[in-house]
Amino acid sequence: MIENSIRSAERDGPAWRVVTPEEIAELFGGLIDEVDRGSLTGEFAEHMATGSREALRESYWGWVDDDWAFTKAWGFDLGTVSAPVHIWQGGHDKMVPFVHGEWLASHCGGACPHLYPEHGHLTLAVDSIGAILDELVAD
Repeated sequence: MIENSIRSAERDGPAWRVVTPEEIAELFGGLIDEVDRGSLTGEFAEHMATGSREALRESYWGWVDDDWAFTKAWGFDLGTVSAPVHIWQGGHDKMVPFVHGEWLASHCGGACPHLYPEHGHLTLAVDSIGAILDELVAD
């Protein structure tokens, strides 16, 4: 897994370091479907391209470290979490499978699931940012 992450970062990192808003949807490739692809326009495409360039400005090790976090135990039992934990997940998410959001919601003691089959990974940020912020402020 980690070796694959490093190879992927080495292979794809240079393109992500210089990606433009017009190129970002294509660069995501199979990690997005038509739902998320439709959200990568205008200001959001600019935001994503700028963020990608900045994130990889020095190196790709943060990207690899993020992947490592998926493979390690978190050091606590999710069932013991009693504080509200909002879990936002879209059914069109190609980066994090929908079943993962369902699993997390069913195993986290303080889960407040927001599982939307019609959304993707990115459309939640575009279409639901107001609702997400409202939920966080309310808690």
